[in-house]
Amino acid sequence: MKVCASGVILGSVKRFVFALVLLLGLASAQSAIQMRFGYGEGLGLTFGAGVENRLRQNLVGRFLAELAPATPGVALEGALLFKPELGQYDPSLAGLLPYFGGGLGAVVGPRLTAGVSFTLGLEGLLDRYTGLFAEGTYVYGFTDFPKIWRFTLGVNFR
Repeated sequence: MKVCASGVILGSVKRFVFALVLLLGLASAQSAIQMRFGYGEGLGLTFGAGVENRLRQNLVGRFLAELAPATPGVALEGALLFKPELGQYDPSLAGLLPYFGGGLGAVVGPRLTAGVSFTLGLEGLLDRYTGLFAEGTYVYGFTDFPKIWRFTLGVNFR
């Protein structure tokens, strides 16, 4: 039993490292890289990285991968987010970026889960290039796939 569980965890770690290398390769052409630490999916702690690209003034496209050790597997998500800079409306709110949106999410592992994701979050800029964020994501699984959620704290590097 222990050998089987450690083999599954090792396989998950290998998939996560592959996804992380793929993300970092994509990040060279993107505008922001995220480092994420979260809790959710009804599973336990998650660790991951994301890539953001500003498509228009308030629209952001994002792809992320997180290690989900309790599944075990890799959580993947592609989303389109509405992310306005509140400082453009009120100077006292400069540096705050609330966001919401959605896309497609999945957990790839022994038990595949896929569905529509909904995301809500808030980012606070420390300077022009760094921001801290908190977000919640819910993935409504297709047909018989389970519904999953996660709460994430992280940092954006632009």
